[in-house]
Amino acid sequence: MEQRTLQMRLAVPTVLLYGVGYPLGSATVAVMSPFLVILLRFAASALLLWVIVLVRGLRLPSRRLIGHAVVAGVLTQGVQFLGLYWALAHGVPSGLGSLIISLNPVVTAALMSLLMGHRETRAGLISLALGAGAVVFACAPRLLADHSMGAGVLAVVVAMLGLSVGGIYQGRHCTQMDPWMVTAIGLTASTPFAGVATLLTPVHCDNWPRALGLLAVMVVLSSVGATTLYAACIRRSGARAASILFAVIPAAASVMAWIGLGEDLSAFTLIGLALGSAACLLQSRSAAPQPNRVDRGARSESSAR
Repeated sequence: MEQRTLQMRLAVPTVLLYGVGYPLGSATVAVMSPFLVILLRFAASALLLWVIVLVRGLRLPSRRLIGHAVVAGVLTQGVQFLGLYWALAHGVPSGLGSLIISLNPVVTAALMSLLMGHRETRAGLISLALGAGAVVFACAPRLLADHSMGAGVLAVVVAMLGLSVGGIYQGRHCTQMDPWMVTAIGLTASTPFAGVATLLTPVHCDNWPRALGLLAVMVVLSSVGATTLYAACIRRSGARAASILFAVIPAAASVMAWIGLGEDLSAFTLIGLALGSAACLLQSRSAAPQPNRVDRGARSESSAR
């Protein structure tokens, strides 16, 4: 498996736009119920993206590819943001949420090892341990102080798994598709799930002008900007290389949350950020996972045939 690097012209704006999404989401769910936020965000973003698709003259892919884009979109969009925003509305700070999501590179590497038959290097295993330590340091103090936050942290973990599994799936099945099309299909497929979640939970909005203003910014920067750029990164560099961006995104999100929302950065959170960054940096520098013996044997047999 070839190790591919990211292009800076894609990496830098992806980090900045993804990072700003966390404090924006935290500010929005403070005045509007989380699933209503996601429903309006998904619906508006899908509409805008389909307009972009039409303007660019992109053709619909085959039914098979559309199906793959639906699966990838529901995981990377629906599962990730429904879980994350529910957690933000239940007391999980945006910085802590971004830290857990930042373990995406480590989890992606582990899932590729388990599901795709690849063997991790020693550096890869060390990065997994560092990533686990990052979660412990970041989450333990808050969980001990407030046991009710456990459900919120669990929701963010589910969100992170959706992002990791969806990224791997997208990297395997959607590389033939334009990133604008992939994102448009994914958001469209995720919108009904947000609608069901909205109907099944209490809905409220304390400040419509502020909520709609924040939603408009999120639609442009997060849904259309960040997620489409991340899809482009996966298309060009693969899910594993693209996931490395989450080594930098938490730091960007925490700084933005500190500036915009006045959130504190505790010593434990800083230690967690440092360990998470070290884990992701080590993972990015480690060699690509090597196929195991079963894979090598299968390839040799296939070559012989």
